[in-house]
Amino acid sequence: MATLNSFRGLRYDPTVVGDVARVVAPPYDVIDPAHQAGLYTRSPHNVVRLILNRETDAYAAAAATFGEWRRSGVLALDPSPALYLYVQRFQGPTGAERERIGIIGALRLESFESGKVRPHERTLERAKNDRLALLRACRASLSPIFGLVSAPEWSMAALVPARAPALDVAEGEDARHRVWRLDDARTLAAVSEQFAPREVFIADGHHRYETALRYRDETRAALGAAAPPSGAAPYDYVLTYLTCMEDPGLVILPTHRVLGSLPIAPAALERALGARFRLERLPWTPAGVTTLLERLGAGTSAGGSVRIGAAVAGAGMLWLVSGPVGALPFPASTPAVLRALDVTALHQIVLAGVLGLPIGERGGTPGLTYTQDAAAALAAVERGGAAAAFFLPTTGVDALRAVSLAGLTMPEKSTYFHPKLLTGLVIYPIDGSGG
Repeated sequence: MATLNSFRGLRYDPTVVGDVARVVAPPYDVIDPAHQAGLYTRSPHNVVRLILNRETDAYAAAAATFGEWRRSGVLALDPSPALYLYVQRFQGPTGAERERIGIIGALRLESFESGKVRPHERTLERAKNDRLALLRACRASLSPIFGLVSAPEWSMAALVPARAPALDVAEGEDARHRVWRLDDARTLAAVSEQFAPREVFIADGHHRYETALRYRDETRAALGAAAPPSGAAPYDYVLTYLTCMEDPGLVILPTHRVLGSLPIAPAALERALGARFRLERLPWTPAGVTTLLERLGAGTSAGGSVRIGAAVAGAGMLWLVSGPVGALPFPASTPAVLRALDVTALHQIVLAGVLGLPIGERGGTPGLTYTQDAAAALAAVERGGAAAAFFLPTTGVDALRAVSLAGLTMPEKSTYFHPKLLTGLVIYPIDGSGG
């Protein structure tokens, strides 16, 4: 079901840009303004100028920069089509060294209705409109979609060549990114055969995938009868990284929620939560915080009960709320597979039900922000920069798969795959030059 093609990748020329570590960046949606400024300073050729340009007309500026880099040799096409084996070695949440292996290629775009590619998170119109404008301007797939396949019998480690990698990028002291070009016919055929019977679960990059679908459809509509057969045009594909969901290096971190203000008093919120969940009070001390996070970290979402931690300004105590899934007041329309998720309970019962916030709106929820850094979320409340922080357990890969197979989606930012894929290692041009 998954068609992952080789292509002529567009890559930075180290003889022009120097250390490639200075020109790569994380995905655009985890870059805040301070990080953006730092990436701009790091190199005049950093890929942030393409994926998150800060000029007034950001899309036109990104397109002009992209074109200039191609003409001047900053970016150069590889001589032949290839798949790109991507190995990340990094420190996991416990500090132990981990390794995740995947393959970057051009994935054929499929509608979600086909069942060949499955999402698991809701998307926001604003973000899709932003990425569509960039795709129209640059006509290139700049950042890889992160996809998962189930292949318990397949070890991608066997594909790692003995030769030196084409790219070897250190990301601080905690992560190393290595990329090998796979271009011999036998290897390409074997990899294609492995992926062919498997469906793809989108782990990260839902907005960019839906954007690529929109671009494909609007381009075909504009060409009309002159459009090539389906699957024959570069825009029928999107830059994608695929790894096995059974890979021991697959790490998912929880994403916590921070609210800038509360519509009700802390005491009223406590009473409302106590009426819906079992509520435990923990001391607002370093030891209490440790206990709260340890309790949340015991297992992953999609068990028989849900757990949510809360730090609310003015409450004086931390709260841990929990309850069996079957006893919680979910809306009657909520499917069982979603009721099993802690994030669903937080969004539907607490944020929407108790606080009356517009959860699930296409434009997002005003005043709601997200972070993987529990300490930062807590500090925001303690210093008066936020009214409340809600802490969640990890949403596991089994839950992701169950929700996807049911044809459903979780709330946005339900999963955070660590580490992020670097942008700028390889680019897929959809103007026909990378075929």
